Amino acid sequence: MGNEIFTVAFISSMLILLGLVLGFVLLKVQGE
Repeated sequence: MGNEIFTVAFISSMLILLGLVLGFVLLKVQGE
């Protein structure tokens, strides 16, 4: 049961990191 919580937290943190990277790339592309 504890593994499920860790997996969900890991996936959510990865999604947040992906969102930040995508947002940064989009800003750089728009800047050019």
